[in-house]
Amino acid sequence: DLAGRAQGGRIVDVSDEFFASADNLLQTHDAVSKPNTYTENGAWMDGWESRRHNPDHDWVIIKLGFPGSISGFNIDTGHFNGNHAPAASVEACFISEETLKQGGDIDFHWEPVLPRVELGPASKHYFQLDEPTAVHNFVRLRIYPDGGVGRFHVYGHVRPNLPSASSKQLMDLAFVGNGGRVVAQSDQHYTPSSNLILPDRGHNMGDGWETRRSREPNHCDWVVVRLGMPGKLEKCDIDTHHFKGNFPDGVELDACYSDAEDPSLEPDVAWFQILPRQRLSAHQQHHFSLDLRDRVFTHVRMTIYPDGGVMRLRIYGR
Repeated sequence: DLAGRAQGGRIVDVSDEFFASADNLLQTHDAVSKPNTYTENGAWMDGWESRRHNPDHDWVIIKLGFPGSISGFNIDTGHFNGNHAPAASVEACFISEETLKQGGDIDFHWEPVLPRVELGPASKHYFQLDEPTAVHNFVRLRIYPDGGVGRFHVYGHVRPNLPSASSKQLMDLAFVGNGGRVVAQSDQHYTPSSNLILPDRGHNMGDGWETRRSREPNHCDWVVVRLGMPGKLEKCDIDTHHFKGNFPDGVELDACYSDAEDPSLEPDVAWFQILPRQRLSAHQQHHFSLDLRDRVFTHVRMTIYPDGGVMRLRIYGR
């Protein structure tokens, strides 16, 4: 979700948010309902809600957390029933960082991405584009003529402007903002494995990756990350922040070089151990140096023993 608050998405401007703030659109959790709860302006709603009787439409502009190619949307009308937005459309554009640093009013050149579509009450509405867009970093959601939307998700792939291989710059190649993405995992019963490569260190356990309790002897769980670019890996951070009674006992890392999106499905791919099994502690950032630092890898597999939760995985390489 390129627009999600966890990825750094934020509201830039909005035409009207009289009843409920547009900031709510970018929450990662589903909208909640609080019947018989009121604010000074009306019923409390978890989402964005504009006032009635707009003769044309309302709109909100969102800066994506990272530039990316957009492949689809979820326009979720949450708990809006009778006051939901009956129709919507989406536009997108790209504004360079140089232009943004200059400040002042931004001259948006909007391109239609999703034509006007009908929306129903209290429902998730998924729309997949025929093909991914060019790279964008702003979107504008229009609703016709007014009303409420609970959540707005913009799905796509991060397209970072990475340094050239000759720059030798040490960077976190697993980070979502550098194009890293989780491509496989053994289990994500409580929280998704994609949380591992998000920004910051998380606010609570819900911001990390947590697997179910294992009941079998010698159990382990694992996750595979495709790096943003091939690189020689030097060190890692494995963070159990907020995991105090449910952190893994141990961890190890393996890496491979593969053109496949998910090499765990390729039986002939050779995996090399870059971090032998290490003990982990509760609520702590662990720093390790990696082996085989002269080899180039494209994917890293983290195995945890026997199960539990990890907040973040950082893989630093050049």
